[in-house]
Amino acid sequence: MADSFKTGDVVKLKSGGPNMTINDHAASGMYLCNWFNREGDIWTPQHAAFKPDQLMAVDRSQ
Repeated sequence: MADSFKTGDVVKLKSGGPNMTINDHAASGMYLCNWFNREGDIWTPQHAAFKPDQLMAVDRSQ
């Protein structure tokens, strides 16, 4: 069974990539995630929707 996430949780794709923040959970079951891409000194906000089984929680206790 897929993990359940809440707004503000930090996740990443199981296949890798940047840490992302859960922004919303759509009625379709998809999670809207936000993150930033960095190119040199420029940070660009990004967002996309993902299925819950594509995501895993990031352990931020370390």
